[in-house]
Amino acid sequence: MYQEFLDFLQHNNQRIFIDVEGKQDKIQNFITKYNSSYAENVAIGDDGICLLSNTVDKWSIELRIYFNDTTGIPVYWNGRKYRNHNYRSDEFDYRLDDNKLMWFLFDSGYRLGYN
Repeated sequence: MYQEFLDFLQHNNQRIFIDVEGKQDKIQNFITKYNSSYAENVAIGDDGICLLSNTVDKWSIELRIYFNDTTGIPVYWNGRKYRNHNYRSDEFDYRLDDNKLMWFLFDSGYRLGYN
């Protein structure tokens, strides 16, 4: 399932954006894991890090991918994507939220921010 989405991205070679959203403690835990796993040096405030205030009702982080071209998108992922009307909607038409997919993409060489 994840490999199918990776194949889709590689086949249509489009510009995408990956971000993480969450409260500070969860974001810091994510950053520590991300940096140690991929020899990166991202920090709060960097592109792709969306810090939420503590008043927001969110328990964990959310990893998202933004893209435009759906040509050849696998059926499963086509059913999970939705129109992007908020964050980066001036750049990207679609958004998918799936933490496991994003970790798979990170393991496959994609990184936070623009790819």
